[in-house]
Amino acid sequence: MEEKSSTFALKLSMAEPTSWSILFASTYLAVLSTSNTMALRNVAVVGLLISLVWQFSKMWGVLRIGLPVLLWAAYLFLFPFISDDIIVAWDSFSSQWGRGLLAMLVGAGVAAIVIDRQRGVVFYLGAISSVPVLIHLVLFALNAWQTSSLPIGYWGRETHHADLGYAAGHTVILMSATIVAADRKYRFWAVAFILAALLSTVLAQSRAGFAFAALGGLFVFLLAHFNQLPKKNYHVANIGLVTLLVAVVIMAFFAIKEDSRWRSMAQELSAGWMGNAIQIECEGTASVEQEIISKYGVGDNSQSVINNVRGGDASRVLVVRAGVELAAKHPWGSDGSRQGFQKLLMQVCPNPAISMAHTHNGWVDTLLAIGWLGAVLYLAVLLQYFRLGLAGLRDRQVLSPWALVLTALSIFWITRGLTDSVFRDHMLQMQGFVLAFSATAWRLQRHQKK
Repeated sequence: MEEKSSTFALKLSMAEPTSWSILFASTYLAVLSTSNTMALRNVAVVGLLISLVWQFSKMWGVLRIGLPVLLWAAYLFLFPFISDDIIVAWDSFSSQWGRGLLAMLVGAGVAAIVIDRQRGVVFYLGAISSVPVLIHLVLFALNAWQTSSLPIGYWGRETHHADLGYAAGHTVILMSATIVAADRKYRFWAVAFILAALLSTVLAQSRAGFAFAALGGLFVFLLAHFNQLPKKNYHVANIGLVTLLVAVVIMAFFAIKEDSRWRSMAQELSAGWMGNAIQIECEGTASVEQEIISKYGVGDNSQSVINNVRGGDASRVLVVRAGVELAAKHPWGSDGSRQGFQKLLMQVCPNPAISMAHTHNGWVDTLLAIGWLGAVLYLAVLLQYFRLGLAGLRDRQVLSPWALVLTALSIFWITRGLTDSVFRDHMLQMQGFVLAFSATAWRLQRHQKK
């Protein structure tokens, strides 16, 4: 079928169930990382499920779940029976873990019915993923105009800057794959979306958001660079790599200049390795203050470090250390809830001096929520998508954008989990939908070539 113009969804007859699937899927993905959109998200996913059931015959024989996903799903169903609290565990399954599985199912289903209609799907997927960062930039500009100043650190309508970082990461990876492996007519807009996504994280002062989005894009271009591409694609990959590097350097310089946390980060992180982690969480910083003063001297510097141990970058290292200790003592986790760390710590000390609901580390929080086996099985799911991406990259005749997305996005989330609690709620749904969509799209394109 000859490729249509940029009126991708609008030219489809709304009488077709596929059109409804595209509408609901676009809405669902656009609001996944947007704050206070739970109702709209639920409406979109219900509508999407109905439209997919309507077209079940198109998906039958196309969907491939994979053994890691099946094992992960089976464990999630069984976990409540071995958890600390079966009622809370089932509630956690319905509110977060099960929704991640559902996102995988609908993501694969949407890909199965739309992937052969439009060659530029990877671009449109990236454009939809960028909605939160575009809204942020518009609101930032309005705020700057009203106040006659740059409101650095302003998050727009989001309740946390991390959500902008997740959307930016998806946008940069999908648009980088578009530049290298999709039709050239999308390249200009893909570059614009990448710059917008990176700029949003810088203006919101999302350090991890900026760093991981930039690294995700660079990883895509490096994969393309080392993949023995045809000369034309090879030059595009090199130009994209250099351009993104220049943009990252410029934005990083601005970010470091405007945000002092970048400059003190190394000192603060090292302080998080001092003392007994669980003791400090329970009793406060008294047991480690003398060690800090001995290292940093008496005065404002040492007091700043002590305050950081109570609530800053150092406290993040500290809480991860405490979480690992608790996970070693509770190999089957707790009750699957978001507050696994808090609940297990309160078994040690009912009133901890430093109160945190989670460890800001996705892997440790998963260990504490559903145990070591649950965390290993989900890692296997992400590695399955990584393996599929590598398999696609071995095809030297044509570079699939979906192979690039699978490889880069799986690594993005595996590493992103080391710095924030991302394997829950809407983050888990983002991973499930886009990775399952990309895996199904890659399989279908490979089948069409045969």
